[in-house]
Amino acid sequence: MSIVLNERECAIEALQKCVLDTKPLETLGRVAKYYRAEGYKKAEIHSMLESFMLKCDPTINIVKWQDAIDRQIKDADKFPLIELDGIPITQAELDVCNSLPSKQMKRLMFTLICLAKFCNAVSAKNNNWVNRPDKEIFKMANVVTPIKRQSLMLNDLREAGLIRFSRKVDNININVLCIDNIGDPVLVITDYRNLGYQYMKYCGEPYFECASCGIVIKRTGKNHKYCSDCAADIHRQKARDNFKNRAQYTK
Repeated sequence: MSIVLNERECAIEALQKCVLDTKPLETLGRVAKYYRAEGYKKAEIHSMLESFMLKCDPTINIVKWQDAIDRQIKDADKFPLIELDGIPITQAELDVCNSLPSKQMKRLMFTLICLAKFCNAVSAKNNNWVNRPDKEIFKMANVVTPIKRQSLMLNDLREAGLIRFSRKVDNININVLCIDNIGDPVLVITDYRNLGYQYMKYCGEPYFECASCGIVIKRTGKNHKYCSDCAADIHRQKARDNFKNRAQYTK
């Protein structure tokens, strides 16, 4: 599941806009947790989720979604609503990243630190573990490299004493050994998209936040203001507006 620091805000926004987004199961899960946190009973939540889905898409076959709705309601009891303002990163943690030999290694280590501290914030018993697949970790770190190279990079971090792996053969979790819970924060993470690029932006590299959605991307031009997705949406909206204006002018 995608990392959202404030699931309450996310759920309320989805309910207000009646949008399931591109990952409907994640949206359903957050809305279910929101209703559960508000004190609604399971039968009430089931009915409310059905109503929400039909508002989002009146043509939806709600019968086919019954099992999915039941799973999200069940999970809402296991996993409480996440409500965090941000994840603090200290200078000592950034120093660890800065000490590594390549930009890819720095971005990877920064991402692992951010993920471990998020998991700690969600669960007091986490103890600096990261429970995300390697593929997802490297994507969040903005590191594109073959799987073999990924394994070598993680092994380099292990040999450097910065991480360790679970002793269980079938457990792919990573324990981050350089977490600093004492130092004052010098950076606060509020968005878990493109963590690797956020590290580069903090280091003064040419990265910036999209003026529309806030995701951090690399600057490719002087007037670069939007990410590709938002730029496409803005272009389509301008095209629609121009069409309407021309239609009104010709009447």
